[in-house]
Amino acid sequence: MFHERLAGANNNINLWEQMYIVDESLDRPTKNGCVEYLLKWKKYDPILKNTIGFLNDSFYSSQYVSASVTPLQLFQSQTQAFVSQFISSTTNDFLLSISTIRKTTQNTYSYSYGNCSCASSATCAYGCPIYDFNNSKVIFTVPGIFIGCYIIEALLQSNLQCFYNETCINQIQSYFTYYLSMNLTTLDISLLVRFSMNSTMEELVDALMVEEWNSLIIYDGYYNECQPSKCSYSYQTKNDAIYIITTVIGLVGGLITVLKMTIPGLIRIMRRKKKVTRSETGKL
Repeated sequence: MFHERLAGANNNINLWEQMYIVDESLDRPTKNGCVEYLLKWKKYDPILKNTIGFLNDSFYSSQYVSASVTPLQLFQSQTQAFVSQFISSTTNDFLLSISTIRKTTQNTYSYSYGNCSCASSATCAYGCPIYDFNNSKVIFTVPGIFIGCYIIEALLQSNLQCFYNETCINQIQSYFTYYLSMNLTTLDISLLVRFSMNSTMEELVDALMVEEWNSLIIYDGYYNECQPSKCSYSYQTKNDAIYIITTVIGLVGGLITVLKMTIPGLIRIMRRKKKVTRSETGKL
């Protein structure tokens, strides 16, 4: 069991405190004659994993309701908008918590790094040196790693370029004592998609340390869940020359048929009227 505590810069004000209890022991390896324990803490998750996991559950618990079946293209655009909104809100919520921590851990600090004073800037930092224990001389400066006024500010300015270089890792390990030796493996630069080995930790944190967001939109699942009682569709076609010719011929043929049926009757009516007019004239 251990306590995790976040205090103010003067260490007099407890801003946050939480107790963690061992859930189970996952492994018990022996290294260099010392027994190490790999423990699982009860109800403990890293803040980033916990943030994404919680909001991811909230996203999956939301419902998509429509009065009728949404067309495929509209469904895809709406779903993509939901995903984009989820990514944006998740990022903003996490960065807000990081910003709060950064602001609450800063105070008036009189130490200076070169020409940069911690009292005027919280981002004062310089390369992380390794000193010779005997004469306190700098024997190596870890590339990409910074130290400064505040741990979190220096960390956000650092990058992981040294951890992509086996020579750099071996040189750092050569300065460790026997009991601090670690078995480190270089990071694989070929796996990078969105970032580079010179990307700062702040750039990684701003992107939630996510290389790529992948969304899978399954329209068939939505359609089967909707189960519409009836469907109708419309489509547009372009008339070709044969269709136009046959249509014109049909119209002409129909017009001829109508004229054949109506013209004889009109002629008979006109003849009758003409005979009646002649007979009346003869009587006069």
